[in-house]
Amino acid sequence: MEATIRLLEKDGLDPLTTNAIATAAGVSIGTLYQYFPNKEAILDTLADKEMAAMSERVLEVMANRGITAAEHRIAAVVRAVAASYGERHGAHRIVMAHSLSRGGSRLSPLFTRLIAMLSGHHEAGAIQQALNAADAFVIAHAFGGVLRAMITEGDTSPPQAEIEQALVRLVVSFVR
Repeated sequence: MEATIRLLEKDGLDPLTTNAIATAAGVSIGTLYQYFPNKEAILDTLADKEMAAMSERVLEVMANRGITAAEHRIAAVVRAVAASYGERHGAHRIVMAHSLSRGGSRLSPLFTRLIAMLSGHHEAGAIQQALNAADAFVIAHAFGGVLRAMITEGDTSPPQAEIEQALVRLVVSFVR
């Protein structure tokens, strides 16, 4: 997995082959094929791992009772998503684009959990009253769409701080 991330970051998706991955990982191509039938399977595995880690970070932020201000919670969620792959944003964008192009629903479990969280009563924070199912659905998916675009569009998207501020305005105005 690490060899694939390094190759993606260095050269992008087009020159990525199972032979290149095997060489970079220091294993034979036969060994690689014992675990992965093709590069798409490797990219799918990377996407699954990334989605699981990102979902865990986002849910951790959402469940953190110490974050009571909407601005701080939203900024923390944006940072949790942006933290993917550390400084290797190019590799992350490629893996995310691959995942989206395959029509997978890797984010569905995260959205389901977020909708349940938004639909429940909160003792503190911007959303203290439970949202109805439709409002929770719209907020979760609108937020998710913006974050997905932020990752996949990379350098063409506005600065992260501006996106955080815009999402704060969106969520706060919506729930009032």
